[in-house]
Amino acid sequence: MMKRILVSVAMAGMANVALADNPVLVPAPVDKVFVPAGFDDNDKVEVIVHGNFNSSCYKMGPVSGSIDEVNKKINITAQAFYYAGATCIQMITPFIKSIEMDRHMVSGNYTITVADRPNVEASMLRVAKATRPDADDYLYAAVSSAGIETGVDGVRELVLKGQHPYLLQGCVKFDEVKTHVGADKTVVVQPITRIVYGDECRGSVNNRFESRTKFGGDLTQGEYLLHVRVLDGNAVNSFLKFD
Repeated sequence: MMKRILVSVAMAGMANVALADNPVLVPAPVDKVFVPAGFDDNDKVEVIVHGNFNSSCYKMGPVSGSIDEVNKKINITAQAFYYAGATCIQMITPFIKSIEMDRHMVSGNYTITVADRPNVEASMLRVAKATRPDADDYLYAAVSSAGIETGVDGVRELVLKGQHPYLLQGCVKFDEVKTHVGADKTVVVQPITRIVYGDECRGSVNNRFESRTKFGGDLTQGEYLLHVRVLDGNAVNSFLKFD
């Protein structure tokens, strides 16, 4: 009898391992879609989904966005991996995930919906007509990380870190950092640079940079997305929360 019980326990353990190794896809608990401003019809358009998992049994899965250009609609599908046989820790874990559209979008105003989440908050996505053939209107900095820090005096600073590209002639310097806080609490940052020559390049040893600028935007209590445009055409996205 004891041997049979031990065998049963062992088989149950093997089943749990199998379930843990083979997670199932379930709808991700998306609470909000952040929609950055400033895209045009020759940009790589992206939106960012945010939500919270309620245990360690969930991990972010595949996301995608389908475009209906006739009716100007975007439907987002966001999934999570659920490890049914794993030992779960009950905890709230925020997630953010960027969704890049698979092609350049026709200019216009698009409504956004999330599959299986009809009550998700999402602003209108506005895609303008491009004013120039280049991929971007500006030469952006090669930012690798970004954040907003609050000093002891309560003053907030936008901190950008990265490494400028090496040039055969001249070097890259910051020109201006533009910021815009959208109604949906998306903070869009445009770190604009320029190419300079001669004496202005002195001191550029390894091209690493840490840019600190006073953040003048009004950040009230709540959750924000920091969306920084980057030289390679992608963006650095980070989730912020202010109490």
